[in-house]
Amino acid sequence: MIASPEPIAVSVNLLSQMFTYLDSLKVDIDIFLRSLSIDPATVKSFDTHIPIETYLLIQDKAAEYVADPHFGLHIGEFAEVGSWSILGYMMMNCKNLGEAFEKSRRYSRVIGNFIETRAEQKLNKMKVIFFTPPHTPEMSRHCFDASLSSSVRMMRSLTGADINPLEVTFTCAEPASKSEYERFFQCPVLFSQEDNSFTLDMTLVNTPIPMANPGLLEYFEKYAEGFIAELDRKNEHTRTVTKIILSQLDDEELSINKVAKEMAVSVRTLQKRLEEEGVGFSDLYKEIRKRLAQKYLRENYTVEQITYLLGFSEPSVFRKAFKKWSGVTPREYRENTLMMYHQA
Repeated sequence: MIASPEPIAVSVNLLSQMFTYLDSLKVDIDIFLRSLSIDPATVKSFDTHIPIETYLLIQDKAAEYVADPHFGLHIGEFAEVGSWSILGYMMMNCKNLGEAFEKSRRYSRVIGNFIETRAEQKLNKMKVIFFTPPHTPEMSRHCFDASLSSSVRMMRSLTGADINPLEVTFTCAEPASKSEYERFFQCPVLFSQEDNSFTLDMTLVNTPIPMANPGLLEYFEKYAEGFIAELDRKNEHTRTVTKIILSQLDDEELSINKVAKEMAVSVRTLQKRLEEEGVGFSDLYKEIRKRLAQKYLRENYTVEQITYLLGFSEPSVFRKAFKKWSGVTPREYRENTLMMYHQA
């Protein structure tokens, strides 16, 4: 099981393209943010990272505020180099799309770690799959809509070429109309699929980027490396504990004592280090299990499978814990999630 290396967070730079879209609709963004009890200044500082929960709150409430069922898709149309922070400037200075893809994969944590990608190559096609780390909270369809549309918009913007995927797929149910998706992507768009993805002709990786500057690329890459190193330092112990928990979730007797022993430190030392990062072991352990349980339920794992994967002694114990975490039973959670997707 692959763990995201730090708590799920998002760069406020990503909010800039959302705010640009809202501004085009004549929304007073400061008033909107204050209606959510969010100080506008806290989400407008360059390169600051905010908790994923704050980002999702702003995104989903904004979609409701402007009554746009295709909010995420439309956010993507406002993606610019600057809205991807240093990563965007780095990609702008790559020699071609292939190099830009490689930099994006390597340094994506600059803009957030709530959605990751992997590429699968078959013959003359490349499929780029978008997925979430195991302990990411539940997200509405707007997140994947925005990620895929932003990526395609960025390819077009970087190259100045009319680049279109061969096919786009989403895991969510098909909306009442998919004409907006087809208008933007200019290719077949399929729903209720196994992955959130787009497929490209492999020849596109050689598409040149006119603004490429090797000197600036080197400068921005060094900045990105330093930025990520600082992220690692801030959450070093939380990252390590998270990885251990995720690798041993099927252990019914997993405890802070076992984790501390694996890290070769005393329990007291581990507790102190986690406290300095604003984390408690029991809360972290519970949150990881909760988010994974929700993720597995959304992916139609059985209760029995989840019981084993998360290290519960029996299904009844898991059901009781899940009800305490979420306020609903696993079955109710699954039904509510399906209903949400069909209504979105």
